[in-house]
Amino acid sequence: MNPVLQAVTDSAVGATGAAAGWVMALRDDRLKVLAAFGAGSVVGTDVALGEGTAGFVAASGQPMAMAVREGDARLSEGVLGLLPERPSSVLCVPCTAADTVVGVLELVDKAGGATFTFDDVEVASLLAGIAAVAIESDEGDVAVRSPDELGAELRRIAAADPAGYVQVATLVEAILARG
Repeated sequence: MNPVLQAVTDSAVGATGAAAGWVMALRDDRLKVLAAFGAGSVVGTDVALGEGTAGFVAASGQPMAMAVREGDARLSEGVLGLLPERPSSVLCVPCTAADTVVGVLELVDKAGGATFTFDDVEVASLLAGIAAVAIESDEGDVAVRSPDELGAELRRIAAADPAGYVQVATLVEAILARG
């Protein structure tokens, strides 16, 4: 298991108030679950690319947040179809690197039966960017920024989006604490 992907998943669930979530990587025509929180034993599962909400997001490159409606076929496909209970809300965002979707971050069941907000989409999208780098890193295709370049990007985020910076800094601190 990739500790960065697990930290991203844990952080996304905590930051959005979701009950569960997972990161899936695009592998040929499949999506494979590489990390999960609160979703039982879905890690290692793979599903066809065109299935469910994750398949739609991977194909379109666009985030999706939805309140579940009875009879929605997307809930019986992909990882959502493997869950013991149907979720009440779903948030799924693409993990994009160099304008290419390499995976998705999917979250379900916002606390209190609420729906995911625009702020949740923003936080999840920020974390999905980190997941994209980790997914590419697993494939050996990533060009890692220098510490100076990464520091400059963190300073830019801190100035432009203080709340987003707090999310990134929290994730980095969690990774550093794992040693």
